[in-house]
Amino acid sequence: MNPETSSPLDPSPPTLNPTGAAALPREARDATAAGPLAKIRIGERVAVVEVGLDAELAGWLDAMGLGPGQTLTVIRRGAFGGPLHVRTGSGGELAINVSLARSILVAPLAPSRPIT
Repeated sequence: MNPETSSPLDPSPPTLNPTGAAALPREARDATAAGPLAKIRIGERVAVVEVGLDAELAGWLDAMGLGPGQTLTVIRRGAFGGPLHVRTGSGGELAINVSLARSILVAPLAPSRPIT
């Protein structure tokens, strides 16, 4: 979006990552399916593709390891539609409200191989 020619009604989404467009891991670039984090099964590894939230909240999520290009693993789901417990690629763990997880678009990654 060019600031000189864009209007407030420009439908193109702004870049939410403060550092610009983040490079996705190779496995995510090759993936064809993407969907909301809220639909991911326990144990699946994913890469964040897009965060569809206002810039302030998206910036906070990016600082917590949930920004575009970051990898996540869903550890568990709360009962009765409760929060998702996720682990970030840097090892941090946090719980995310399901409605928030619906706004985070992710792409599947290949399962990690155990270190031998």
